Amino acid sequence: MNGTNKATVGVVFGIALLFAALSLVLTLMGIMDDGTLSLYLFAPHGELGIDLAEVPGLEYIVSLYADFVALFGDGMIQAAIVVVGFVLSVVGMVTPWSLGVKGTDNPAQYLWTQRPKATLRALGAPWGLIPAAASKHKALAIVPIVLLPFYAVWSLFITVFMIIPYAIVKGIIGGRVRSAAKKEDRAFGQSFSVCPKCKRNFSRPKVRCRCGLILDYPVPNEYGYKVHTCKNGHDLPCTHGRRGDLVTVCPYCDAEIDTRESIPVSIAMVGAVGAGKTTMMLAAVGTITQVARSRDVAVEAITPGVSKQAVAAKDVVAKTASGELDSECLFLRSRDMADRQLIINDISGVEFEPRDGKVLFEEYYTYSDGIVFVFDPVSLEHGGRGATPMDVFESFHSMFTQINGVGPGSVSRIPFAVVASRNDVMSPPLQNANVRKFLIDNGQEGFVKVLESVFSDVRYFAASSVGEDCKSAAAPFWWIVGKSDQELASRVPVLSV
Repeated sequence: MNGTNKATVGVVFGIALLFAALSLVLTLMGIMDDGTLSLYLFAPHGELGIDLAEVPGLEYIVSLYADFVALFGDGMIQAAIVVVGFVLSVVGMVTPWSLGVKGTDNPAQYLWTQRPKATLRALGAPWGLIPAAASKHKALAIVPIVLLPFYAVWSLFITVFMIIPYAIVKGIIGGRVRSAAKKEDRAFGQSFSVCPKCKRNFSRPKVRCRCGLILDYPVPNEYGYKVHTCKNGHDLPCTHGRRGDLVTVCPYCDAEIDTRESIPVSIAMVGAVGAGKTTMMLAAVGTITQVARSRDVAVEAITPGVSKQAVAAKDVVAKTASGELDSECLFLRSRDMADRQLIINDISGVEFEPRDGKVLFEEYYTYSDGIVFVFDPVSLEHGGRGATPMDVFESFHSMFTQINGVGPGSVSRIPFAVVASRNDVMSPPLQNANVRKFLIDNGQEGFVKVLESVFSDVRYFAASSVGEDCKSAAAPFWWIVGKSDQELASRVPVLSV
């Protein structure tokens, strides 16, 4: 048991046993005084003990118990039988059935008052010998049943004395759990986490305890309002702001992932081979990092694809490998803002070429907060041999509709940024306002019309990704961020720089 459970059991059982023990003392004093057995109920007001033989309706029970004890003798023998009965009730209270708090599906200890059938098991603790014996072997239950006449009265006493303290403690703990859960909801909201390995999203990751057990992500609930304790006795914090050092794992692929209690914003990139997606992503990361740090927001890249070294070498970046790659992840942290995780899926242009056996990046498009569609205006203007924006979009949209199980004509509300890359070599450079017209003038009117018919929130950008001044490369990413996370967008004002 963890500390909270030990304290809870100590208070409830302690109060009940104190009153029951005082009743036992009064009963034994009665036997010593006149040699006859009568049950006394301790009452701290008025007379110290109430003789239950004088209470209407209870005299028959007292008489039966006295006759049973008298079968074994009188005087000291009766006193010994009474004490044995009391001890049997106390033993029942410390059985695994009465005290057990270990979870089954989740190997964490329940709070004693919040476990399944908590009230039945708590108030039934003085009778715990029966279920404890039955749990070993059903036939063994006959032993405590045969012994019932010895301890039934004292089990009933303890149960009665336990009702009020148990109800009070259960109410207090339940209130603390609800209060902590509300604070957790306010701090974390209804966001989700994303695995950069298998790309699947989930409400919470799992955690790995230092003993190796995999537990549900610790949040204030029936397992604890400050800490959760694994069944091996190791504590894990369960309140927002204290769980950052926990080892988190993906609930689907079991890979260790770094989530840090952050709120994720996920963006997927689309574009033909050589369109400049990776260079643009790195230029955007460089700008975001620069602006964030100027606003006292720390930025940490935890994947090599967006590391400081990768950003510095963005002008000579190699072609993105085909196949499913790990997501690129950035953490943004500030004292006055909940941690954020920017997740970017940079998908090779090869995957958007029409061909058989193409990989469906199922999880990329089921949870994305927005899509950045990149095309090379230089290649388009000069009639290059590469895939056109329409070719790439048809391939992408075919995957998108299959993965999301929607019809080709359905309209998506996901923000869709269309970006003309390599604007640094365009003469004259494109402006955001004329990218749409540029596409139409260069034979992509069909692409524009189809795109705007199936995505309701489309915006056009021109971006320069090479050289020192790459602020325009970050604009489409931060436009999407602003759509899903206004607090982050205003805290790191990339678009206004």
